[in-house]
Amino acid sequence: MNRPSLNELECFVAAAEALSFSKAARKLNLSQPALSRQIQSLESKLRTRLLDRNTRTVSLTHAGRLYLDDAKQLLAHLDRAAEVVRRVGEGEPQRLRLAFVGALLDDGLVRLLQTFRARRPDCQIHLVDMAPADQLTALEGGEIDGAFIGAAPAKVSRQIKTLVWKQELLQVVLPEQHALAKAALWKLSQLKDESWVMVSVKAAPGFREHVNVLCRKAKFQPRVVQESDRVAAVLTMVAAGQGISLLPASLSRWLSAGVVFKEINETKAVLTHAFAFRRGDPGRELQDFALMLGAQGD
Repeated sequence: MNRPSLNELECFVAAAEALSFSKAARKLNLSQPALSRQIQSLESKLRTRLLDRNTRTVSLTHAGRLYLDDAKQLLAHLDRAAEVVRRVGEGEPQRLRLAFVGALLDDGLVRLLQTFRARRPDCQIHLVDMAPADQLTALEGGEIDGAFIGAAPAKVSRQIKTLVWKQELLQVVLPEQHALAKAALWKLSQLKDESWVMVSVKAAPGFREHVNVLCRKAKFQPRVVQESDRVAAVLTMVAAGQGISLLPASLSRWLSAGVVFKEINETKAVLTHAFAFRRGDPGRELQDFALMLGAQGD
C-alpha cells in the first residue's frame, strides 16, 4: 500500500487547522509550493480531495474533516511514543499525568491512586485539578494522559475513549429552610416549579446534559436562575436561598451548614463517572491504570 508520509500528514494538518496555505507554510518553515506538493501527493495517494482551495480561501471537504481527526491522532501518537522512548533512554522515571475534578475527589479515588502507586512504584503520578471541559481539551492536546471527567458528554472526539469506573446517587440540594427540607421527596417532578442553581454548561457539559435528560424524563425543563463553574459556589448559592440543585451525594461533605441533601425516593437518579484517555496511547502506565479502573467498574 502506498502509505502517506509523515511530511504529508504534517502539511495537511497544518493547512487544515490554519485554513491557509501561506500560514501553514510559515509554521512548517516551508515554501508554499512545497507545502502544496505534499498535500497534492497525499490526496493522490488517498484518491480523494481533502481541501478545497482557490485564490482566497481554503476549506475542508467532508473527507478532509473526517481525515483530520485521524491524522492529528496519528501525529500525536508518534510524538508520545517518541517521548516515552526518550524518557526510558535517559533513565527518567515513568509518569502518568491525570486530571480530576476537585469537588469529586473522594476516598474511593484516593484509594485507587494509592493502589496504583503500590502496583507501580516506578511510576510518578502528576495530578491536576481541572474542569471537565478543560480536561477533554488538555487530553486531546496531549497535555495530560487521562482524566476523571465525571459524566461523559454524549459526543466526544473520536480520539477519546471513555470507561465507567463508578456510579453514585445524585441528590437534590435544598436550602435548609425550604418547605421540602423535612418532607419526603418522591419524584423529581415535585421540583418543576423551583428555581435552579447549576454547575455551568461551559465547565461540565456532560453533567448538565445528564441533569437535563433526567428532568426531561420527569416532564419539565429546570428554570436555571444562576450558574457557576465551581461546585463550592453552587452550594453557597443554595445555602443563601438562591435556588435548589441536583448534585452527587458525595458532595454533602463539602457544606453541612445551610443546605440539606435529599434522596429522591421513587426514581433513583444516578451519575455514571467516566475516565477518559486517548485511543491507542502507547504508554504502558496508562494501559495498566485503565485496566485497573476497568476492573473497578465491572
